[in-house]
Amino acid sequence: MIRRRLVIATAASGLLFTASCKHKCCLNDPQNRPSPFRPQAPNSPFLLPPANVPTAPVPVAPPVTGPIVPGVGPGATQNFSSPPSQSAKPAPEVLLPDPIPGGASRSFSPSNSGQGLLGGPTQPRSEPPLAKPADATTGLPGFAKVENGLASGRKPTLDGFDSLKRGGYRTVAYLHPAGADVSAARDVAEARGLRFLAIEATPEKLPESVTAFNSAVGDKSNRPVYTFDDEGVRTGALWYLHFRTVDAMNDDAARVRARPLGFTSEGDEAKAFNLAIQRYLETR
Repeated sequence: MIRRRLVIATAASGLLFTASCKHKCCLNDPQNRPSPFRPQAPNSPFLLPPANVPTAPVPVAPPVTGPIVPGVGPGATQNFSSPPSQSAKPAPEVLLPDPIPGGASRSFSPSNSGQGLLGGPTQPRSEPPLAKPADATTGLPGFAKVENGLASGRKPTLDGFDSLKRGGYRTVAYLHPAGADVSAARDVAEARGLRFLAIEATPEKLPESVTAFNSAVGDKSNRPVYTFDDEGVRTGALWYLHFRTVDAMNDDAARVRARPLGFTSEGDEAKAFNLAIQRYLETR
């Protein structure tokens, strides 16, 4: 009897050992672990609330007769009174840069467009007229400066003699044709305190004319000197010979210097002077 009980107990312990070993191997094997419970996915594309959960309709806001301003939160609508009107407040004034004389006003605002700082009509600012400076060559046609203290041109007008006096000139030399009356020009010049020299300049008396001309412009006590004639031919011819005889220039250089002073080869008088100039230079 005792032996039979031992056999049964041994068999029972073996079964327990086998069952226990099988349970541990199942936990250690990842493929044999039991998966957690997952509910079945719904077959409908619409999301429905869980079962046995009460639902209620969305409340509808009552109609509002006044102005509505939306709230901050989503779907929040509250009644607010409209903000006070800003039209009664004047717009700030913007100061612009200073305008040019006679231009627009320097202030501008939407309620004061085109008006000045005090709101009155903009008036152009009148500038005092500038005093016109006296021109040193007024009344002196063909005026050209030769060098310091020497100038040449055409016969001055009355204003021209005044311009010479204001310009500090001391002497005027008139290169006149033969038999010309120079008394009127002399009286006008001397009445203004200018020394008057009359030099007859003709092709026939060219050597005498050149000597008198070089003496007049070369005398330091006469300077500043203004030489003039009626058309410019006589002054141009004598200045050309002055550059050739006194300044020892060649023909090209003397022509360049004398051309702005009236030297030319056009016209009967100019051609007669050119022939006289050639004969004069050949005899030197």
